[in-house]
Parts: sequence; structure tokens; C-alpha cells
Amino acid sequence: MKVALVASSYLPRPGGLERHVHELASGLARRGVEVEVLTQDPPRPLPPVSEFEGFIVRRFGGSRGNGHIGVAPGLWEHLRRTARSFDVVDLHTAQAPLGIAVLRARPRRIVFTLHAAVGRLLRWPYVQVTRAIVDSAAQIVCAAAVERELLCRSFPAAAGRTRVIPPGVDLPGIAAARPFACPGIVVLTVDRLEPSKRIDRAIAALAALDGSFRLAVVGDGPARQKLLAYAADLRVSSRVELLGRLPDAEVYRWLRTSDVVLALAEEKSSVLQVAEGICAGSPVVASDIAVHREAAWYLGESPVKLVSPYGSPLEIADRIAEAAEHRVRPGMPPTAWTWDEVVEETLVIYEAVLDRTPEIAVARG
Repeated sequence: MKVALVASSYLPRPGGLERHVHELASGLARRGVEVEVLTQDPPRPLPPVSEFEGFIVRRFGGSRGNGHIGVAPGLWEHLRRTARSFDVVDLHTAQAPLGIAVLRARPRRIVFTLHAAVGRLLRWPYVQVTRAIVDSAAQIVCAAAVERELLCRSFPAAAGRTRVIPPGVDLPGIAAARPFACPGIVVLTVDRLEPSKRIDRAIAALAALDGSFRLAVVGDGPARQKLLAYAADLRVSSRVELLGRLPDAEVYRWLRTSDVVLALAEEKSSVLQVAEGICAGSPVVASDIAVHREAAWYLGESPVKLVSPYGSPLEIADRIAEAAEHRVRPGMPPTAWTWDEVVEETLVIYEAVLDRTPEIAVARG
């Protein structure tokens, strides 16, 4: 079997999509699948073609927002020439426009793996592109059941072609990580620094907690300077550390160091943030949104405390203080998925697509 994983971004850029594609490519290659990762990145000193753990990565440079479709010209040209040489093209994207290039290349079979909130993909101007990809995909993969339900309500014909595969957890990596020697009570959040992630609410909650609480933030993004200024305004700068982007090994060390993990996004979030916190032995305070409610249900209610995504920071401070009094037994909850399980389930989908769908007709529209 020959598979192309078309990704809107890839390592070394940090993020859930990037890690998912890498773990999937590595796992498929170990199982004898011929894998190529096709991705686009802003210009950077990285080789255009490289090999990792038995699979090939092809990077196509281009500035962000290239044209109105946001696809690197080299990637589109490569897809046009090679798409039909792959048995399956698996589209991994949080940017619906990348799907245009995949559809125009007319691959033999498409699997669509969503890495963006379905609600966002259903808004203008993405809804028509989303509809075209969904209509053309032999299988669609969502990260959570609530996302699948929303997608199937909007596109009922996709119900029989849509599966749920949550992100995997690297339990051996987390278990092997050594905690940092940090004073006080460490509250950790791992997310992109942008307004919708509501890290500002974590900083505001810190101002209502005593001086033993410290906030560590892993990630980077456009809101960095505003968050630093906000911490200064609230006079908690000495207790807030913006760590920037970190490799997985260091993220795992911070997870093992943390006493409480926060996931306060008001819309798009991931089960992974909650699952990794619990696997590291930290209780989680999360915004009360559908994805986090689902995570709390299948990971176990006790280590997950939900707070209103629009409530007072004082409520968050209270939940943090409560959570800090309780530790969770480190280890994999029985309903969480390992990366091996993610790879195996994805391979089942690919094999089913090959068995049942000789080729697909790309939807027009």
C-alpha cells in the first residue's frame, strides 16, 4: 500500500496536527506501508526532501496566505503529477483551502482527517470547500464523537463514512520524563498563544491565588506580548513563565512537574490536552465545552473539573485550588488511546477503503 499524508504543517513546527501526522507516518512505515508526507511551510533552512524512520517527507516552501487559497505552488504541482500514484491520499488539515488542491489533483481515494473544529469548517467561506471534500472522501476521521455528530448533522450522507479516532498519548515518553525542580504549585497550560485559547483567564485566575501558585505556559503565538503586558498589569509577572515552543521531551517534563493542567479554550480544543495531563498524574481544569465534556466522561470525571468558558476568573481560581489538593495516579486511563492504537485503527480504515472503493469520483462544486 502506498499512502500520501498531505499535511498543512509538519515538524519541527509544534502542534497536535504535526505530531499526529508524524506518529501516523512512523507507525505505518513500521507496518510495511510506503508513506510520503507532503507538507507546506514558510521558507526556512530545511531540506525539501528528507527521510525519517522509513518514510519520506517532502516540504514545499511558500509564504503563508499565498494567494486566496493558501497552498504552496510547488505542493499543488507535485500533487497534480503524483496524486494518482498513491492508493490513498489522507488529507490532514486545519485549513480547508488545502483541500482544494487535493481535490483538483483527482487522487484515486481520499481520506479526510479533520484537525479543526467542525463548526469553523462550516462557516463562510469554508463551507463549500468542506462540502466538496466530505462528498469526495471515502472515509472521514474526526477526533471526537461530538465533532462527528455535528458533521453528520450537517452532511447526513457522510454518516456511514465517518469514524472517530482520538489523538494518541505517548505514555512511555510521559512516564520516562523527569520533573523539573520548581518551587511552589505549578499550573501548566500547553496551547497556542492566541485569544481563543483564553490563557488570559489563566493569568487573571493566578492573581486570585496565593503566591505559592505559578503559571507555566508552553506554546507561542501572536498574543505573547499582550499576555506579558496583562500579567504585568495584574502584578503577577514574577509568577508567570511563557516557555515558548518546546520539543515533546521537555513538554513531558513540564507535564510531570505540574500540579494542575489547564485547558481553557472557548471553542476549538483537543482531548489530547486533558488526556496527557491525567496520564502525567495531574488533575485538569478545563472549559465546559463539548470536547472537554466528552473527555471528562471517557477519561473519568474525578480528575477533570469543568468551568464555564465565559465565567469569572475567580471560578477558575477556585477550581485550581481544589484540584491542587488532589493528585491523580499516573498512567493511561483505560479508554485513552495509544499511538499504536491510532495507527492500527487508521490502517483498518485504509484497508477498508481499498477493499470497498476501487476509486472515487471527485465531487464538483
